[in-house]
Amino acid sequence: MAKVLVLDGRQRSTLAVVRSLGRRGIEVVVGEDRFPCLSSSSKYCRGTFQYASASAAPQDFMRDLERELQRHEYKMLLPMTDMTTYLTAANFDRLSALTMIPMANKDHYFQSIDKSEVITLAEKLGIPTPKTYFINGIEDVKKLTLIYPMVIKSRQSKYLKDGKWVEAGVDYAYNLDELIGKLGRWNSSLPLPLLQERITGPGEGAFLLFNYGEPRAIFFHRRIREKPLSGGVSVLRESIAVDPHLQDYSIRLLKALKWHGVAMVEFKHDEKDNLPKVMEINARFWGSLQLAIDAGVDFPYMLYRMVDEGDVETQFGYRTGIKTRWLLGDVDILVARLFKPESQLRLPPGYPGRLKSLWEFCKIYQPGTKYEIEKLTDPGPFFNEFKEWFWQLLGR
Repeated sequence: MAKVLVLDGRQRSTLAVVRSLGRRGIEVVVGEDRFPCLSSSSKYCRGTFQYASASAAPQDFMRDLERELQRHEYKMLLPMTDMTTYLTAANFDRLSALTMIPMANKDHYFQSIDKSEVITLAEKLGIPTPKTYFINGIEDVKKLTLIYPMVIKSRQSKYLKDGKWVEAGVDYAYNLDELIGKLGRWNSSLPLPLLQERITGPGEGAFLLFNYGEPRAIFFHRRIREKPLSGGVSVLRESIAVDPHLQDYSIRLLKALKWHGVAMVEFKHDEKDNLPKVMEINARFWGSLQLAIDAGVDFPYMLYRMVDEGDVETQFGYRTGIKTRWLLGDVDILVARLFKPESQLRLPPGYPGRLKSLWEFCKIYQPGTKYEIEKLTDPGPFFNEFKEWFWQLLGR
């Protein structure tokens, strides 16, 4: 029987992969740095592999992963987070000699995770982007005419420096003095960030499967609620019809990168000019993967078939209006909305008030809405997630 190794067992996307492949009789082994975890609690998990933390000890993680691939025969390796995907790409030549790794080559991967490279490529291809400033120093900022708030965006979400991860992320500046102050405190070991206009509007994602530069599947959703409320991981999202503009932009962008495997191209629909603006590429499976499966595009199984058979038929159609809800994530943002001051939340304009937020949360059952973790046929992951969430709540 074919065996697949899926890393990052605490991720909801990993659980979606385990359930997708496991239902079809494929033997799935879950990797993580500690157990039990969300995905290992699924009845579809057939084995576990414990490795050193990719976050705390990336070199030890790579040693453990390589040894596991040498000891056991796996059909396919799937890293699921930014860190494990980064490490897999950085060591692609060694690892791909041991198993199939359906992802872009090293050069194209690192181009895709550099937001400055993505913005530059999109502009070259005529794809709308937020107004972005590339700076070489603080003196450059003083010469610019900027509209605030200004987004301070790291070119990569994570960097590996001397065997340790350095994170920068996203920040905001509401005036020139604040911007200069935050740039002055920027980590000097990292490239200077991008300065970008803040786009107000709904986030939309294009989710794609490519086979060596050719699209095989595409799916779209819109984010309804996000954690944190200012923008982040979606806790409630809905499948939407294929947007011909986003489809064209996404396919052109990934074709230019000679893409292979899965990717998410993230957009925001700008309310000012009604144009979708490309924000970044996530070069891995996405957190809301379960929604695509619920709507009829089973990306994990399509990817497995593509590896096993060499190719797979295209699928650009699916059910629209399907919603998938991450319940405990939704609880977290409700608590934040009810009890944190708005000055801390950095809410986008027009965000619902406290009472309306409570009312929307209480719509527990609606036709077409599915729950991401809670499955009567596979209850283990819910109990694992609730236990972890409860202990974290007590800690806070």
